[in-house]
Amino acid sequence: MFPREQVNSMKEVTFKIFLKSFFKLFKRIVSFGMLSLVLIVGCILPYWINSKANPITQVPIPHGSRDNFLEITSSGLVFFLIPWGVLLVLLPYIFYRYYSKRYLFFGLSITICTLLGTGGTTTIPLKILGETAFNILTLDRFTLWASIMSLPMLGEFVYRFVEGDLKDLIQSKFGAVYHRITGGILAGLFVFMVIFTMSLGYFRPSQPQKIKMLPIVNFLNQDDHDKWRFITLGFGDQMAWLSTQTHAMTVDGNYHSARRLPELTTRPIERLENSKFKGVAGIGSLQQFLTTPEKYNLKYIFSNDKFYDPILYFCGWQRLRQLENGIMVWERLNVPPVSSILPKEDVAKWLKIMWGIIPFLTVLMAFILNIQMLWINALKTRIKALPDFLKFPSTYIKFNRNILRITHIWSLLLAILVCYGIYLFYLKNDSQRSPKNTIIAYYDALDFKEFEKAHRLIDPNSKLPIEQYMLQVSVTDGLLISYAKMDAIKTEINKYNDSTVTAKVTSQWITPLEKIEKVDYKSLSKHNGKWYLQPDDLNNDVPPDQLYFANTTQYFNQGRRRITTEQTHHEDVLKQPVLEVLSAKLVKHEGSYAIIGEVQNIDNVPADVILKGTLYNDDNKELATYNAKYHVKHRLMPKESSSFRIDFEGIAWSKTQDSIPDTFNPR
Repeated sequence: MFPREQVNSMKEVTFKIFLKSFFKLFKRIVSFGMLSLVLIVGCILPYWINSKANPITQVPIPHGSRDNFLEITSSGLVFFLIPWGVLLVLLPYIFYRYYSKRYLFFGLSITICTLLGTGGTTTIPLKILGETAFNILTLDRFTLWASIMSLPMLGEFVYRFVEGDLKDLIQSKFGAVYHRITGGILAGLFVFMVIFTMSLGYFRPSQPQKIKMLPIVNFLNQDDHDKWRFITLGFGDQMAWLSTQTHAMTVDGNYHSARRLPELTTRPIERLENSKFKGVAGIGSLQQFLTTPEKYNLKYIFSNDKFYDPILYFCGWQRLRQLENGIMVWERLNVPPVSSILPKEDVAKWLKIMWGIIPFLTVLMAFILNIQMLWINALKTRIKALPDFLKFPSTYIKFNRNILRITHIWSLLLAILVCYGIYLFYLKNDSQRSPKNTIIAYYDALDFKEFEKAHRLIDPNSKLPIEQYMLQVSVTDGLLISYAKMDAIKTEINKYNDSTVTAKVTSQWITPLEKIEKVDYKSLSKHNGKWYLQPDDLNNDVPPDQLYFANTTQYFNQGRRRITTEQTHHEDVLKQPVLEVLSAKLVKHEGSYAIIGEVQNIDNVPADVILKGTLYNDDNKELATYNAKYHVKHRLMPKESSSFRIDFEGIAWSKTQDSIPDTFNPR
């Protein structure tokens, strides 16, 4: 029995009932909110503590999801059009359904994800996230989340279109034929997007061919090779697969936020293995590790790309051998192994337990609360009936005519935009439509080693066979074409008429050693509405013969090591060669300082040379230190000498987290 309360009117009765129900529900809401807050904080607490102890110092790394999709259409295709797919056609219906009263917060969520997924196309994502989060996050995740949230509405639309009220509305308004044609277009568009997405990597591969890892793993497991660090070049995402199969460590990695080396955190490079695609910044970061490998205990490099051969050779790396899978192994001598005792930052035991339990526990609780409870209810009841929320009691009686009209308009607008985009793509990629297109297509073919395509752009009236053309390319620009990647190209038309054109082509190439700018003058002619390049005139003068003679002494170290897993004995260790710096001086050129001089191997055994220079001020304080890089011969025979030059570049500063200074005063 509840205590009786005196009331004076019906309004007071209603108000009393409202207060009782409100306080009853309010307690449940507050309790649920506080419990949810505790669970959220408990799940994220280990990450917060780790972020405070190890803050992310990585500078922003460029990513295609932050590009302006209208300017860089390739990024828009990969990070926006492909994730959305056929869902783009149904966006009006999806937003209409999610903005109904029951799904209002779902509508707000999908709207925010859709806007953030547009990247740098608009300024909205930058204003929402802020500059720091915008430059750190990859925004394609928001497009993925939005597309996943749209899948339930896609299923509902298909059901209503196939056998629901939308089918009746379309057939009554436009006829059954129109309904079948529309269904065929949607199904065909869906199949096309699936096939296009699956085959895109075949026509435009973004990863190298599959590499057999067993020969590399066997190499690292033998002769204690896993006691040194290694780097892979040209492996793509397969570098992570190699790391999981060996105990050897690498200075490279996929998880950018976990980096601690200043040489990586202060440079906007994703990975060292694909540094050639990052221009000067990427090559500069790779040079730091190749020049001073002893600092990182880096001894082996597995190369799957001959682009890096020049920088490896001139930085003192030696070809060891080629493995069975075609991977070339490079080795650097005089590199100490990794210490047997490495520093490790320890964390509290309770944090370790939380890191190990919480991720698994969240999945387990979701399974218990959502799936297992259904089984328990089914076992408890004789009549195995599903709960009401799985019976789909929603009945679709009347489809909104305005949404159907808006969907038609939106589909027509998308079709116009797609057709216009295809037209612009055709104009931009028609290689022989204009002189500039022909020149760009020619240099693009040379950049990707597509010599047959480049030969087809040569004037056919010149009757230049492809064998002669490839020979001319190999003897004129062979080194540049083989070991360079085109970074930019600029075309200036000097003389122009209806049938002939003279153009100045300025191309910039990224090589492993430096950035090269090349200026060419090309002549083009027009035949049958297509532009062709005229072949270059070659110098056919025969150079005079030159007498060349070299007397070299070579050594072969047979060694005395036995077949055993024990460590190297003292009698097997070769003595350290003796070198002498014959001369050295500090010079200044165009505001930069360098040490130049000459070094000689005065011993009777070959020597592997590593030269390091350090600058000090009057107070004997170290200002900068750097190695000779490729301005020295790294292997000297007995009594052989070599000149050297040590440039004090920006990456040589002791505080690499600072920006590269404009000037440097050693005094």
